Amino acid sequence: TALYKGIVPTMLRQGINTAGNFTAFQFCKAKWQEFSGKEELAPWQHMLCGGFSGGVGPTINNPLDVVKTRMQKQVIVHGQPPRYSSIMQALSLIVREEGIAALWKGLTPRLLRLMPGQAITFMTYEFVSKQIQNLKSS
Repeated sequence: TALYKGIVPTMLRQGINTAGNFTAFQFCKAKWQEFSGKEELAPWQHMLCGGFSGGVGPTINNPLDVVKTRMQKQVIVHGQPPRYSSIMQALSLIVREEGIAALWKGLTPRLLRLMPGQAITFMTYEFVSKQIQNLKSS
């Protein structure tokens, strides 16, 4: 049905995005701590790691985002097969007809929207977590 068009690539995209995002944040945070020799990072450092991680997820999952968008936007005519019938079929059709770079169409606006939001989110999360830990220990 129309309500569920593109739901599988959407779920995969979100899972990959979240995994990439949190993995990249923890990696960046650990490397920065190792490089600086400090256990605690400043809020601006968390913000930069969050911005970095906010770019990793979308870059990894953009091919699925392209497939999701095309599956959701396609008009299905009764009696005719849909242009995009599955994730793999859509991926191969897009690459065959438009080249592999087409799988990263729209990445720049996504990064411009998501990276600042993730920077703020992770900085805020780390700040609030530290405040809660301080309350618990006092």
